[in-house]
Amino acid sequence: MTTERKRILIVQYAGDYREAYHRLQATGAETYYGHRYVLEQLEGLQRDHGEVAMVCCLSPEAYHETLPNGLTVIGAKAHPKKQAGRIKQIMADWNPTHLVVLGPLTALIRWGVATNRKVLCQFADSFDIHPLMRLLKYGRLAPLLNGPGVDWISNHGVNACRSLARIGVKPDKLLAWDWPYVRRPDQTAVRTLGAGLHSLLYVGTIQPKKGVGDAIGAVAELKRRGVDVTLKIAGGGQVAAFETMATELDVADRVDFLGLIPNTAVFDAMQAATAVVVPSRHDYPEGLPLTIYESLCARTPIVASDHPMFAGHLVDRQTAMVFPAGRPQAMADSIQALLADPALYAAISEATLSAWERMQNPVKWGDVLRRWVEDTAEDRKWFSANRVKL
Repeated sequence: MTTERKRILIVQYAGDYREAYHRLQATGAETYYGHRYVLEQLEGLQRDHGEVAMVCCLSPEAYHETLPNGLTVIGAKAHPKKQAGRIKQIMADWNPTHLVVLGPLTALIRWGVATNRKVLCQFADSFDIHPLMRLLKYGRLAPLLNGPGVDWISNHGVNACRSLARIGVKPDKLLAWDWPYVRRPDQTAVRTLGAGLHSLLYVGTIQPKKGVGDAIGAVAELKRRGVDVTLKIAGGGQVAAFETMATELDVADRVDFLGLIPNTAVFDAMQAATAVVVPSRHDYPEGLPLTIYESLCARTPIVASDHPMFAGHLVDRQTAMVFPAGRPQAMADSIQALLADPALYAAISEATLSAWERMQNPVKWGDVLRRWVEDTAEDRKWFSANRVKL
């Protein structure tokens, strides 16, 4: 612990921690896994090191509030690329000594470097997209991250770190982080394939690049083949557009939009489902979806796309059913094969424990943040020891 008081500012693209805090206080429930943990980590930083504030760029409204626990939460109601000037002014007014940027928000990272703040980047993104699209979206990100003004870059999982290395980020500045998990697959019984109507579950943002349309298309293809399944979709986003799609494909009676549901209810829904679908397309910048971890803990077989960030974690017909992303018919093939083979279903459910164990990473999100702020000789040694091995 240090007696030097700091001003720590965390900036993120979206995710309203004011709402998350009040929800937790009122109900004890979190809509997204990790909200409680992040708030606890920030409270600890404030207690031990100084003032802490979090800026949400795409907040539903503009606000500046001090929560009862002492944390400052700021809603910018501004796009970090189109309205970066507004966010930079908020950052300048708060005048941080330490700036943490949660995502590849290039203009905001550059502001921290240009104004001589200590800068840490903590991402949950992949970067395996067309170089021109990447340049238009992020600008010259790799040279910025490689510069001396950015201390470290951590990303959610080794595959996500590899995607940064592939665009030119120096591997010796990269750490792979993870969340702490309270559940394990061996706390749940291995699943077997039951009789009757089978149900699929999707959890996440409702938008095309997440493969929601592909999942609905797969349900329609299965209906055409005479295979009856239902699909439950939990999350927020472009609901109306996909409701229309389900109607047009004549599967509206088989697709149920649940809206946002608490994280505890998500796990229950996974245990009730026959399979969990994770159909992300390659151009969606996944890090490592929590849906995969939670599905493994529920021991419910996963039907997933071959997104690069899943490579090595999900192996077709061993730890999941894997299909080529963006191909609803191929997704339907995988679902149909799983539902037609009780032995395969049970084997994949059995393999969830070994898959989960291989994915474990001792470096947690809060460890990276706390050790970077404390910056002792021991902490610097820890960073060097935990750099990713590519």
